[in-house]
Amino acid sequence: MSNWQRLDTKIVYQNSYITVHEDNVINPLGHAVVYGWVETPPGIQIVAIDDDGKVVLVKQSRYTTNQPSWEVPGGGTDGEDALDAAKRELTEEAHLHADKWVQLPNEIYPWSGIATERNLVFIARDLHKAKKSTTEPDDAILESQSFSWKEIKHMIKNGELTGGQTITALTLAGLHLGHL
Repeated sequence: MSNWQRLDTKIVYQNSYITVHEDNVINPLGHAVVYGWVETPPGIQIVAIDDDGKVVLVKQSRYTTNQPSWEVPGGGTDGEDALDAAKRELTEEAHLHADKWVQLPNEIYPWSGIATERNLVFIARDLHKAKKSTTEPDDAILESQSFSWKEIKHMIKNGELTGGQTITALTLAGLHLGHL
């Protein structure tokens, strides 16, 4: 089977977070198709674990779904080293610092059918409150709370956790730590 062949491309929308492309391509089966895709910077997710072994989640109000969502802290790398971005995001979203960090080996492509985004997952431990933190204006963080792994599994099974990146990050961290 051959690779995709791009015949031409155009940018149909762009802002500081995403670039939307529309390409005329020949797919691996030889068919000419128009393919829309989104270019995004790499991202990170942080599974922050408190001293009681519970996972810190942040509740965000999401514009796209118009409802709150419990999520692991995370976001774009903004051109930074991934670990530096993870530390920044943990501070911005959960108002926490961590003394111990582990980067999981897996790369996640959260929406591989339409976007280039590649994410990394970090486990953060030895948490303490950040002395000073700011929240990005486009983040609508409502609160943060710690949940046991048993509660996390229940929230996934019952549809209380719906974000694919969060569920994937928690699954990878849970497998790494022997909780799943």
